[in-house]
Amino acid sequence: MKLKVDEVDRAILKLLQEDARMPCSEMARRLGYVSARTVRNRLSRLIDKQIIALSAGAVPESLGFVIAADIYIDVEAGKVTQVADALCKLPEVHYAALVTGESDISAAVVATDVDSLQTLITEKFHSIPGVRKTRVYLLTRMLKRSYDWPIPEELTQQVGNW
Repeated sequence: MKLKVDEVDRAILKLLQEDARMPCSEMARRLGYVSARTVRNRLSRLIDKQIIALSAGAVPESLGFVIAADIYIDVEAGKVTQVADALCKLPEVHYAALVTGESDISAAVVATDVDSLQTLITEKFHSIPGVRKTRVYLLTRMLKRSYDWPIPEELTQQVGNW
């Protein structure tokens, strides 16, 4: 079932993307046409219905993880789930997904240097039963890193009746 959102919901998300710590009272003041209680209720509903997620993310480069790479993994037949589960447990992996095409799994990783990236691949990735092959693409420049995906305008309803 597709959940409905309206302009108020989109405006709340936009304000949170501007300042994730903005109080509901400040959002209501900035919106000018809803109360803090309405904002609080809307926000609770957006979170409960999993339309938005509130989170914080560390900036890897600021913590010394200056190497980022995308790794595509080919897996033996019937072992994709086990390999994916093992990859998701590695702290260096911050994104993992099953994919179509030449590979079975895509993973994004960070490392402190090229040597630790090599160790990650050879000692951790290749020690997972079922991993057949990896292709590593070193990211040379991050052009966009986004944790602030907006609600697309075409999903917006004129009235937010839930």
